[in-house]
Amino acid sequence: MTTLHQDTQAEPFFITTEVEAELIAAGYQFEPPSHFATMRLPEVLASLTDAELATWPSELSKEEIERRQQRNAFKAE
Repeated sequence: MTTLHQDTQAEPFFITTEVEAELIAAGYQFEPPSHFATMRLPEVLASLTDAELATWPSELSKEEIERRQQRNAFKAE
């Protein structure tokens, strides 16, 4: 069976259907995560209002704020 702790591997461990079947056969109760991503971070940031964006850490929101400023400057011309 594929080991659950693969610390020696450089690549991430993904639960494929085969691995899931092995885990279930070994008695592990597989439950998919309750969270999932349906949008990429730039899409999430673009959907926020300016007030909401202001509450995000600057490292995450900096590019979106700059993009909005450039867009507004372009509209003003």
